[in-house]
Amino acid sequence: MSLCIYTSAQDVPGYLGRVINYNDLYFDGQVLEDTILIRKVLAAVDKAEYVSSTMILGRDRDLGALNKSCLSTGCKTLLNIILSPSKCFDVIECGVNVLQLLPLITTGHVLWREPALPRVIIQDCDIKYKDIVYHNFIDFLDKAEEG
Repeated sequence: MSLCIYTSAQDVPGYLGRVINYNDLYFDGQVLEDTILIRKVLAAVDKAEYVSSTMILGRDRDLGALNKSCLSTGCKTLLNIILSPSKCFDVIECGVNVLQLLPLITTGHVLWREPALPRVIIQDCDIKYKDIVYHNFIDFLDKAEEG
């Protein structure tokens, strides 16, 4: 399965339910898993390390283990996509540092109203957009920006 990207809420298939806009709130109910992908996301976005299903080490190691709720909204959004691939998550609150990591995710659903990023990200991906699967992130961005 691919990471499916939609640019309009009307394009999101009904079987996915409502688009999740409150990523922080949804994340509260998630249980972190210890996977390579989750560790990459934690490190890349928040300079954090996985400790347990509810705890992370933040960028300030002197603080010790922190509750996962201390993660940034962008990090939580990516983790939501990874942990709940049968739901659709709005990425409107995500910055470039988060959005450039989308090619790492190969399953799930995302509402990204205006897909645009600097073209410095040359990354293989598995993204489905308007029924076409893209394996090159720049090709996807070019097509999405065309409309």
